[in-house]
Amino acid sequence: MTAETLDLGCGDDKLPGAIGMDRVRGPKIDIVHDLDRTPWPIEDGRFGHVRAQNVLEHVTDLIAVMDEVWRVCRPGATVDIFMPFMNSVTFATDPTHKRAAAYRTFHYFDPRTSFGQYRYTDKARFDVVKFEYHRGHPGGIVGTLNRWLDPVLLPLAQRYPDQYECYFTGLYPVHNIRFTLRAVK
Repeated sequence: MTAETLDLGCGDDKLPGAIGMDRVRGPKIDIVHDLDRTPWPIEDGRFGHVRAQNVLEHVTDLIAVMDEVWRVCRPGATVDIFMPFMNSVTFATDPTHKRAAAYRTFHYFDPRTSFGQYRYTDKARFDVVKFEYHRGHPGGIVGTLNRWLDPVLLPLAQRYPDQYECYFTGLYPVHNIRFTLRAVK
């Protein structure tokens, strides 16, 4: 990655060569700024790639933040998002988490989807390129059982996300979800 990458909420885990933005000072933070304070001190169309790993669940206004992500992206920029899944215990246990995601969370920003018609923002438009469920493995017998089941059940959940999210998340929980978006300008 190069300085063409913006790493949001990176903390000490900044991508090599990226520009890191976080609300707390640190040795790897290049821009100290709260994501909820808009506009960000970044020029329009600056980045070809944005990473938001374990940060969007903490923001107050996701729509305003996505407007800013869109603003600082070049046309066609990729945006990688990783956040807790809606029924994840990691979402529920952190008192600073304000939201979790499901596979359609970012469809509201994709004009090609049925949810894109709601247009909660006149700015941010992203194609949802892909999403992936991610599991963590607890220890003990349940973790061992899940390691055996994952090669079969995780691809099924991925292929049939409506059915998985409506009926099976309690039986076979995933912990995180990853999205790849493309900025539409």
